[in-house]
Amino acid sequence: MSTRQKWVIFGISGLVLIFLFIPVVKFDVSYSTVISDRNNVLLSAHIADDEQWRFPPGDSLPEKFKQAILLFEDEYFYYHPGVNPVSLSRAFLSNIKNRRVVSGGSTITMQLIRLARPAPRTILHKLKEIILALRMEASLSKDSILELYAAHAPFGGNTVGIEAASWRYFNHPTAELTWSETALLAVLPNAPSLMHPGKGRDELEQKRNRLLQKIHKKGLMSDTELQLSLLEALPDAPKATPQLAPHLLDRQIIKQRGSFTRLSIDSELQRLAAEIVERHSKILQNNEIYNAAAIIASVETGEVLAYVGNSKGKHSEKGYNVDIITSSRSSGSVLKPFLYAYALQEGLILPESLLPDIPTYYRSYTPQNYQRRFDGAVPADKALSRSLNIPFVRLLNDYDGQRFVKNLKEVGFRTIDKPYTHYGLSLILGGCEVSLWDLAGAYASLGRTLNYYLDNNSSYSSRTFRPLQLLPQEEEVIHKSSNDYSPTLKAAPIYFTLKALTGLERPIEESGWENFSSSRQIARITRKR
Repeated sequence: MSTRQKWVIFGISGLVLIFLFIPVVKFDVSYSTVISDRNNVLLSAHIADDEQWRFPPGDSLPEKFKQAILLFEDEYFYYHPGVNPVSLSRAFLSNIKNRRVVSGGSTITMQLIRLARPAPRTILHKLKEIILALRMEASLSKDSILELYAAHAPFGGNTVGIEAASWRYFNHPTAELTWSETALLAVLPNAPSLMHPGKGRDELEQKRNRLLQKIHKKGLMSDTELQLSLLEALPDAPKATPQLAPHLLDRQIIKQRGSFTRLSIDSELQRLAAEIVERHSKILQNNEIYNAAAIIASVETGEVLAYVGNSKGKHSEKGYNVDIITSSRSSGSVLKPFLYAYALQEGLILPESLLPDIPTYYRSYTPQNYQRRFDGAVPADKALSRSLNIPFVRLLNDYDGQRFVKNLKEVGFRTIDKPYTHYGLSLILGGCEVSLWDLAGAYASLGRTLNYYLDNNSSYSSRTFRPLQLLPQEEEVIHKSSNDYSPTLKAAPIYFTLKALTGLERPIEESGWENFSSSRQIARITRKR
């Protein structure tokens, strides 16, 4: 090998090393915080820190959009190394002929560089774009580049990225875009200002229709699809993003700002629950009660299906922004079923054991019933279904309060974190604080344990007592039975506890429920003290 050849090889190697040391262009931008339901339906979103609706990049692009954007912007995207010499030459000649810049000849990769690093359209910056585009193509796959472009391209106003554009203009995910909607979004990044209502609408429609004709000629849509697509009207101004779960969105902003999170929520159930809470809250406001919340969860999986953190209202001083589900509140009578179940398990009582409902005094503490009367001897199950106070204060005294505090922690009450001496006998009547989240999780665990026991040959699983979860269960939960495992509460006391709760008298407005074919038996407990 001659000296000249060695120098040539050395020079080429040096240039390659220099090229590889050029950093790959990355986007230094903030993203909107987005939450969706289990089926990827948008629940709520919060605008990015720079006041742009820029959703985090998705995992993949719809095939329709890929085909449309490539036909409109860069047909040879999958064949060039980031720069298309033919397009650059054609643009150069066109600009000379018109004595002004009429075409840039940029590939999608070069446009992506310009989106990440905005700069004046000069020859020097064009050369920089070419080098950086080649460097990006050497490091990223074609699909990754296309996904980055779709996530950061402008779509009019402060809407950035196809995900945000799809929801703001059409109110559905990208997977549900029609050909007409897809074509519109494909042409928008080239002239995003045309999306402004009342400005350039005819030109925008003509661009969309030309692309639709091109898609049709490529055999990607039928004649009927083309005719229907051409008839579709352009969207008006961007729609407001849904706010079906504002308190969940606040939680996500604190936990992981600028992220996209798919939750276990069912959007239709969430909408229905919010409507019911709001309707009921308006009735309660007549009694100066301004806040209400609801949580619906699957007993089997522990997934939260609806999460209404508070009712809505115009008066900020009423605390509507507070998430009641995670806030600690007085427990009222909701712990009585757990004391009843543990007392059954320990053999302290039976369902029909008579409990005294008589005047009771403990030094400086005198418990009273809600009705301000005494019934003498009351069967234990009736005392629970009627939520009598005195029988349960006496039962707690007999059971051992410190042990009951330990039991409550075992079933999932995290806010009961002080020794029994801090609470005293009032623990069973609301003398402690619990969250609706822990409460729903504990009751779901009772039902889950009983169902598992009945369905699996009288066996238990260590996974039945567990907290609720907001992330969807991707796979079926597999509970391994164990003959050695003994849950904190067994099936028999749970069964008799839930049976007693089905005897609770329903409100007068629900009288006659048993006469409807759609009625079903439910176990319930009130919070009254």
